[in-house]
Amino acid sequence: MAKLIKELRAESGSAEIDADRFNGRIRVIRYDGQPEVLIPAVLAEAKQEGAQKVIFFAKRGDEPELVKHLFIQEGVIDGYYNGNEAAVMVRYLSEKRRQSDSYVSEDSTVDRLYETQRRKLTETESKLIFRKADEDDADRLSHLYKHVFLTYPTPVFNPLYIKKTMRENTIYYAAFDQERLIGAASAALNPVLGHAEMTDCAVLSDYRGNSVTAHLFKALEQELSGRGIIHLFSLARAASYGMNAVLYHAGYGYRGRLVNNCRISEGLENMNIWCKTLRFSHS
Repeated sequence: MAKLIKELRAESGSAEIDADRFNGRIRVIRYDGQPEVLIPAVLAEAKQEGAQKVIFFAKRGDEPELVKHLFIQEGVIDGYYNGNEAAVMVRYLSEKRRQSDSYVSEDSTVDRLYETQRRKLTETESKLIFRKADEDDADRLSHLYKHVFLTYPTPVFNPLYIKKTMRENTIYYAAFDQERLIGAASAALNPVLGHAEMTDCAVLSDYRGNSVTAHLFKALEQELSGRGIIHLFSLARAASYGMNAVLYHAGYGYRGRLVNNCRISEGLENMNIWCKTLRFSHS
């Protein structure tokens, strides 16, 4: 597994961290107590893991303390802490990890999108079928991800990992052309913090341009709303105009960019943060 979730405890606080060796980073998913008592333990863990980057999902008001410990802000996530915003604070432990040759050029994608009027999703007239995936679909899902991605930040090439996440608050929706799986997306729920991350989007190249991901997101959003989860975020490759466009036209708002965040395609990539608060009525 790429991720190792562990609990760090300090004198007057605790933190849930994701020691992500594949992506060379440590992420503080949530914490209790003052960050100044936790930061030394987090940095020690990062050193032990050989991490090049530390990401701290900070509660509002805690940013100045993190700045004192050389963290900088790369974005925000709306509603991350049960409706309250989180500041995405990062510290680089490697000079190379800090450097990006594409940051300014990637700004043009966001500029272009915000100059475009948002399109409303229309009902598909195709014969594609969209449905919730289950454990019986895990093998086909893993093959889809292998086909679409050269590398991926989580082990979705492994059907056992997909089954495990299905049992642990991740919902997958799949798109089919008759019996052929042609696209998928997932929502990773965090019931404790009351949010979900929209992720694991993949569509076969022959079917791109048909709003497949947009329809998968719509189905996932309806499912999440029914469970009372209305705060959503997603990370899109900054180099991919198409995925950023899907999120923009689906009503998500740009909230920042994580530099050299994770391994997708051929190496470490910058990831744009997009957020949305659902307006569906909860039944």
